[in-house]
Amino acid sequence: MRTPLTTARKADAIVAVLETQIVNGVRGPGTRLDERALAEEFGVSRTPIREAFRQLASIGLVEDLGRRGVIVSKHCASDLLDAFLVVAELEGIAARLAAQRISDEVLQSAQEANELCQKAVSIMDVSGFNLANMTFHNSIIKGAKNRLLHDQLATARPVTFPFRHHISRLPGYMEKSLEEHSNVLSALSKGDADRAQELMFSHVNLQGEQVVSLLRLLEKSE
Repeated sequence: MRTPLTTARKADAIVAVLETQIVNGVRGPGTRLDERALAEEFGVSRTPIREAFRQLASIGLVEDLGRRGVIVSKHCASDLLDAFLVVAELEGIAARLAAQRISDEVLQSAQEANELCQKAVSIMDVSGFNLANMTFHNSIIKGAKNRLLHDQLATARPVTFPFRHHISRLPGYMEKSLEEHSNVLSALSKGDADRAQELMFSHVNLQGEQVVSLLRLLEKSE
């Protein structure tokens, strides 16, 4: 007989689904999340839905407006650009440490993830690219072997996820990202910590056309 899921486990499962939907733009910025409707959708009471909201709010993906309900977060341009800058700095440090500490197994995982990115690009599968891209970055963060850094990134990165997905749709972005991944992997393989950090920072931080596209997206969501 299957053991009933605890409230905490139900909430974790709901968080995983809602986070994916927010990241993929299914529930866009400003979308209201109805507690009763979600309870019916997931076949649970409202208690795990409230816990899921609490978890999502703690990483900045939703906002609890009290009596006005819970909405998918809408970020101002300056805050979001600052978030990308912070994440770029932290992922740069992760790449630097990974160049010194990454195991052959984890490096292989990053290489395989980039191969999946390449396959996704060949068929213009943006969702597949974003999924493989996430695995690529997660592998390098894991390779850094620094728990404090890992925890900081776990808090900071989710704010940027929906907008990273949007930027992946820019013409030529995925192809350019593949090239940048390959350069990072080369630096890691050589143990070149300075180069790995520099490349990863540049890869994650928003630049030029990406910033313009992001600002336009924010304008549409207002």
